[in-house]
Amino acid sequence: MRIIRDIYKPCNIERTVVALGNFDGIHKGHQQLIKQTIKLAEKLNATPSLFTFYPHPIKIIKNLNEPFLIQTFKEKAKIVESLGIETIICARFSKEFADMQPESFVRDILIKNLNVCGVCVGHDYTFGKEGKGNTKLLKELAAKYNFEAIVIPPVKIDGIIVSSTKIREFLRNGEIERANLFLGRRYSISGIVKEGDRRGTSLGFPTANIYPHNDIMLPNGVYATFVYIDSKKHKAAVNVGINPTFKGKIKHIEAHIFDFSGNIYGKKIRIEFVKFIREERRFKRIDDLLKQIKEDIKIIKSVLGEEDGF
Repeated sequence: MRIIRDIYKPCNIERTVVALGNFDGIHKGHQQLIKQTIKLAEKLNATPSLFTFYPHPIKIIKNLNEPFLIQTFKEKAKIVESLGIETIICARFSKEFADMQPESFVRDILIKNLNVCGVCVGHDYTFGKEGKGNTKLLKELAAKYNFEAIVIPPVKIDGIIVSSTKIREFLRNGEIERANLFLGRRYSISGIVKEGDRRGTSLGFPTANIYPHNDIMLPNGVYATFVYIDSKKHKAAVNVGINPTFKGKIKHIEAHIFDFSGNIYGKKIRIEFVKFIREERRFKRIDDLLKQIKEDIKIIKSVLGEEDGF
C-alpha cells in the first residue's frame, strides 16, 4: 500500500483511477464505489487509488471541532487495501485546499500531479471552493481534460441512503445492529490495554481497559462484543462509561473477556460491537452490581451464541 500526502507537486505516480471522497467508515456505499473504481482501473490499465482528507473538512470549512469519526486513518487504510485499493492519497485539508476552484483541483491536482485517467464519485459528491463543484461539473471537466468519470448511485437499505452521517447517528443512539448492517461489518474500536485499579479482578470479573484516542461516542452502557487479541477472537461483555458505582469520571471501555486468562497489559486489542444490552447505571450495593453483571453475561452469551457474524 502506497500512501501519498503531498498533492501539490508531481507525485511520480503511474496512471491511476481514483475514488474521491472522505470515506469515513468504508460502509456499503463506499464499498460499491471502490468496486467500480477497481473495475474502471482494470479497463484503463491503471492503478486503483483512493483520495481522501485529513482532518475532516468540516473542521476547516465551518471552524468546528472534528466530528465523531467512525474509524482512524490506519483502520481505513487497512480496509481499503483489503478491498483492492493500491494507493491512498491523503491530502491535508487546509484553508488553501478549501479555497481551490473546482477546475484548478481537477487540472492541477488530479491531472497534473496525480496522473489521473479516471475518477469515481458518489451521487452527492462536491468539490472545490464552497462546494461549487458537483457531479455535473465533474462530467464536463472529464470531457474537457480527457479522463473518464463515473458517478455511483446511492446505495439504500430499507429505503435509507447509506451514509457515514446515518451510521454515526445509529452509533450515538446505541443502534449497533443497524450501524453494522450499513457498514457491512461490525463496528470496532481498538486500543492499548492499560492497567487499572484491578477492581474487576477483586470482584471476580477481570477486565481489559482501553482509553481510545478518539472520543467514545457510543452511549454509556453494556454491550455484547467480540474481542480480538493477537488475531484470536474471544467473546466478551463490554462496559462503556465511567463506572458511576465507584464514582469514576473518565469515560473508557472495559472488556470482560470470557474464558480467557493472561497478562495483556500493553497489548493492542480490537473490540467488535454486536449489540447494546443496557444503559450504564449506579448501584447502591456491590451485591446488586455483581448480580447484574452475572445477568448481563448470561444475556450476552446468548446473543453471541446466536450471532452468525459478517
